[in-house]
Amino acid sequence: MAPKNKAALDAERVARMMAAADREDEPTAAKREPEAPVPQPEPAPVLAQPVAPPVPAFDPGKVDGRTLRRTGREPFATRIKPETHEALRRIAYTRGISIAEAVEQAVAAFDKPSS
Repeated sequence: MAPKNKAALDAERVARMMAAADREDEPTAAKREPEAPVPQPEPAPVLAQPVAPPVPAFDPGKVDGRTLRRTGREPFATRIKPETHEALRRIAYTRGISIAEAVEQAVAAFDKPSS
């Protein structure tokens, strides 16, 4: 029975060609050659010298403006009166320091033993 269209003829031809290729790829007992063992490389001797930890590669994504301005301070959120906040901002501005530095100086002044 002949196929009705040319596409079906091509599909049958492709199927026969693939089946023939599969038959050629099947190994037979007569065709198989015994495989020679692959020589294993000799393991390298272990040296007792300490190995320095690897230096992390430079990652430009991890360095930004905040990283470069890092001060080692921890976050400190507190609630204070608006007048105290205004005074703290004014003191920091007139001295040319940050509010965090103004708080640190105030704590240092409190810790000083009075004479």
